[in-house]
Amino acid sequence: MSAAEENSLLGYLNTPIMVGDPDGNIVYANQSFRERFGSSVEDPVGMPLAAVFGGGAREVVLKATAEVLQRGQAARLQLREGGYGYTGLASPIEAEDDRVGVVMVMLEEQSNEEYLTALTDEISDPIADALRSLQSLSGLMNADATQDQQALIDRSLRSLESAKKWMTELQVAVRGGKPQQGRFDVSASIQRVAERAQKDVAGADLAVLMPPNLPRVAGRSVVFERVLTQLLRERMQETAKGKPITLLARALGGEQSRGVLVSVVDIPDADRRTSSGHPPEAVQHGMTSIGGESICVEDSIAGRVTSLRLAIASN
Repeated sequence: MSAAEENSLLGYLNTPIMVGDPDGNIVYANQSFRERFGSSVEDPVGMPLAAVFGGGAREVVLKATAEVLQRGQAARLQLREGGYGYTGLASPIEAEDDRVGVVMVMLEEQSNEEYLTALTDEISDPIADALRSLQSLSGLMNADATQDQQALIDRSLRSLESAKKWMTELQVAVRGGKPQQGRFDVSASIQRVAERAQKDVAGADLAVLMPPNLPRVAGRSVVFERVLTQLLRERMQETAKGKPITLLARALGGEQSRGVLVSVVDIPDADRRTSSGHPPEAVQHGMTSIGGESICVEDSIAGRVTSLRLAIASN
């Protein structure tokens, strides 16, 4: 990769982008394109498009490229590569000698199954929160409560417990009994969650520490971001006044990464924290749904460390 390519802003985008010359050869491919479509041993720059894509994808790409180069008009395309579906846009760009080159942008498609899985996870969390709130309220009811008030609480608890049961059944049915599959840029997800958290909580003292090039991980970004948001909000509520919260991320396994560990480090206030030292239940369930895991450990000096471990995405 040339210095110009390394410094290009396109190299930091999660979206696969490729630029081809008027002869149909690749002159630029960002890192996301290389990871998803390029060979692990061979640099795609200089290669003809026909040598990069395989099977039916090759025909689709070559047809769209030919339309762009011959007519100078944008062309849309749909293809599958490496088990994933993509919707692409090939657009003309000016090249040398007034000839036309092509820039191609690929967007990964989200299947209906993935959408439904994320949706059921989103719905299950408020059900669980409402159930916990009613259980706490029921425990606070005293002798002054009327029979009608207690009956109303009990009926609401039964309804929520039933809703939670059927939501669990729906989640299993949607996933087919398997963890949710997919892959995403965990660095971008962490940045989005941190920015939202700092806006939502006025005066939040949140520091984010992570290397610039974390590997892509297995799962779905919508689920992971929801899980991390829930964890941060709860920890911010429980952290001792005036104490900072640190959000850390690192790859596990050296050169051959085995996973990514995302950790929230805080110092809890003894009067504000929950009784359990485990990660919140919703966080545990969310991580399990994308094939990850969550743990919580406490140290008298370092404070409380809640870690979310994600598996590396397969190519």
